[in-house]
Amino acid sequence: MGQKPIIGIVGRSFKEEEKSIIQLNEDYRLAIVQSGGIPLIIVPPNNLQYDETLPDDAGKLKESEKNDLYRILKLCDGILMSGGSRWYEFDEVICQYALDQDVPILGICLGMQILGNVDNFCGTIYSDGTQKNETNVNHCQEKAPYVHTCQIEKGMLHDILKTNQIKVNSRHHYHVVEKDYFHIDAYSKDGLIEAIDIPNHKFALGVQWHPETMIHYDDLMKKIFDTFIKSCKH
Repeated sequence: MGQKPIIGIVGRSFKEEEKSIIQLNEDYRLAIVQSGGIPLIIVPPNNLQYDETLPDDAGKLKESEKNDLYRILKLCDGILMSGGSRWYEFDEVICQYALDQDVPILGICLGMQILGNVDNFCGTIYSDGTQKNETNVNHCQEKAPYVHTCQIEKGMLHDILKTNQIKVNSRHHYHVVEKDYFHIDAYSKDGLIEAIDIPNHKFALGVQWHPETMIHYDDLMKKIFDTFIKSCKH
């Protein structure tokens, strides 16, 4: 039996009771562990207070800082781009590295939005090509186990799930728009893009919902992580 793959999971910054924290949501960690991977949190290597700094004010990583980040990424057999509210050049470097090196990458919520804007990286969710949700479906319902259905198109996600329709949770205010370089794998019932894959990569999939919080009540969601982890094995 081969070694378990190491999965780098991008940590997210926030402030709690005046304390700055970079966290790894436990649901991501458990989803990786249950599917046979070893989770490794990836945090920024530069001297910046991320929770207090907007992406447009963060500046660019130095080449030495990028090299420090590459040393971390070289430890990873796969990358999970986690959800959140904003992204930085740090995230873009990670995503671009995974695509350039054909390292399997799974983007969830904000992580999918990053994958869906590789051609337009600029460091802020508010001017990166995503659009605010303005439909009759409330796509930000924090605690609802299911919010809406998704129609699955032919592609990577359909190959994984073997079904044409699923129900998903939903916790996002923005969505990606169609681009030439990715394939659309799913639409919500109100027509928003809910899943994408990037062709000609071992595994490059983005989903707009949060499958990591669904695996204990929806077996289809675990299949996403099982297939991702399998693709990360040498």
